[in-house]
Amino acid sequence: MLTIQMTDMTMITAFWLAFSRWLAVIFQLPLFENVSIPVMLKVLTALMITFAFFPLVQDQLIMDIKYVGQDSFWYLTIFNTMVGLVIGYFVKCLMSIFLSTGALMTQQIGLNALSYFDPQAGGQVGPFEKLIEWTVLMMIITSGALLPMFKGVINSFSSIHVYNLGKMAHSIDFFMIMFKSIFISSIMLATPMIFVNLVINAVMGIVSRAVPQMNVISVSFAVNIGLGLLVFAVGSDEFFATCFRIYTEKLGDWFQFIS
Repeated sequence: MLTIQMTDMTMITAFWLAFSRWLAVIFQLPLFENVSIPVMLKVLTALMITFAFFPLVQDQLIMDIKYVGQDSFWYLTIFNTMVGLVIGYFVKCLMSIFLSTGALMTQQIGLNALSYFDPQAGGQVGPFEKLIEWTVLMMIITSGALLPMFKGVINSFSSIHVYNLGKMAHSIDFFMIMFKSIFISSIMLATPMIFVNLVINAVMGIVSRAVPQMNVISVSFAVNIGLGLLVFAVGSDEFFATCFRIYTEKLGDWFQFIS
């Protein structure tokens, strides 16, 4: 008969706390937030990562356990889960830059024009959102840009403790600046499409005055889509290079803050 005996509850508790933080991060990552990925795969991935990095963070977790005591198991679990959710959520917010940019571009070139006439179609995802999101995601994975994220999560075990939560009171200013920069970055990436749309609208306004019998709305839809796709195709190299640079810079600023 096989019997299992737990001899070191402190170490087991520390492993569970590390797992709870990594699991919260994994569930927030853009690669794993897809509903088609089984939950068991996400859990096993978090478990594998915890096994790999636990020797690097076990001492920091044991410090928390000793500070609050073994009886505060659920308090520590909630604390580490919340930290993981915040870390993963911010990484997810960085990816929202590109989703917002794609939504702006889709709207500007007229591919989402159906929403003007059919309000129920407003919730549909445009073609640029997923194209930009998955292209940037593949660039991040293949270039090794996820390594700084793993390093930042590991550093968070030594920088974010139960006994020093007071220092997070100064994080409000940081988050205001970061989320403002996220918004500005999204507008900046969509600027070429916005500019093209403004020029086309100005030209079509002049044409409508010169040729009143022309159906300007129908013509503007075709011109918007054609020029928009042409501008995106011509500037796609610089666009995706800028996307990758923005992602790595913002991610570096975030993990420098939590470290």
